[in-house]
Amino acid sequence: MTDMMKLALVLALVAAPMIGQQMPQMPNFKAPPGHTVKVESVTTRYDFSKFNREITMNLDAFIWAPSEVPKGYKETKTVKPATKAATSLWNSWETVLPAFGAPERKIAQAYTGADGGVIMYIKWGKPLPQDARKAICRVLYKADEKPAGKDTNDEILVTDDWVIVWSFPKPLSKLKEAHQKRTFDNIGRQAEAWMKANPEKAKKYQQAPGK
Repeated sequence: MTDMMKLALVLALVAAPMIGQQMPQMPNFKAPPGHTVKVESVTTRYDFSKFNREITMNLDAFIWAPSEVPKGYKETKTVKPATKAATSLWNSWETVLPAFGAPERKIAQAYTGADGGVIMYIKWGKPLPQDARKAICRVLYKADEKPAGKDTNDEILVTDDWVIVWSFPKPLSKLKEAHQKRTFDNIGRQAEAWMKANPEKAKKYQQAPGK
């Protein structure tokens, strides 16, 4: 096995726990005798709670270009997050969470439509507090982490110096799912590039096959 092949194998083994989880939800039931079942749609949920903040990424790569937005959704300048908690963070993050300080950059992409909502991108000019995710979760969920197995209006991705907040009235919004899939795939590519560029740091995330 060549060194490049070994590296590819290692990346495949360790990237998933570093970047998050992709969880398709398939219906689990049987049709009565004489009947058939047709699956109309499948929802995939994305969990970014285990993202490793040591991986550095460019926020601009995660912002939707107009051509990438699924058809049927119209962008609006009206930024109206789905919850009061998310609205308070958007309006004045430094007031709600003083330890973070004022963001140096805020961008919102808001969309109308049945599955519409707001994607907020917030960036700071310094590393965030070590307990940043926990602090944000306490604001959004009144708990240290998003409730397990519960679909919520607000979801987050926390990196070392920027945060994405998805705030949607419909927790299972197809628009949100589309952006989170793009985010998940983008993180995978950037994590792979980071590991190749930082082989010594990447070693601590490596594990032998089957472990």
